[in-house]
Amino acid sequence: MKTIIREMTEDDLLDVLIVGREFSREAPKSHKWDRDKTIEFLKNALVSPQYQIFVSETDGEVNGGIVCAITSLLMSHTTVASELVWFVTKEARGKPSSIKLVKKFESWAKENGAQYVFMGDITQVGDLGNLYKRMGYHAVETAYMKEV
Repeated sequence: MKTIIREMTEDDLLDVLIVGREFSREAPKSHKWDRDKTIEFLKNALVSPQYQIFVSETDGEVNGGIVCAITSLLMSHTTVASELVWFVTKEARGKPSSIKLVKKFESWAKENGAQYVFMGDITQVGDLGNLYKRMGYHAVETAYMKEV
């Protein structure tokens, strides 16, 4: 099996929507998938210099992606890159292709002047804390959510 990590193109839109929808079925209801919103965001991100989307493709099939953004922190001049969503099919989880997406994100972040990268973890989908620690990350904040 040959896996490549590459920039997403508009031709990948349908494949990314399918994989993203599958992933969102495991997420909490606050993260539930909306087709039109997802299409709008992806199309805008494809043409924005602030965003980058990478896909993982194994034997010609998209099986994951990572949406990245670069910005500066509110109260400092520190440039950071944030993972907005990192999704892979159940079959690709724990495989090298999923880690390659993160490594590609880290390279892109560094090339674009980021001093730090942020990765998230939707605890309902999986606990990624140990994986992140093995990759050199450390926890800096915790997010809490409440429905209102």
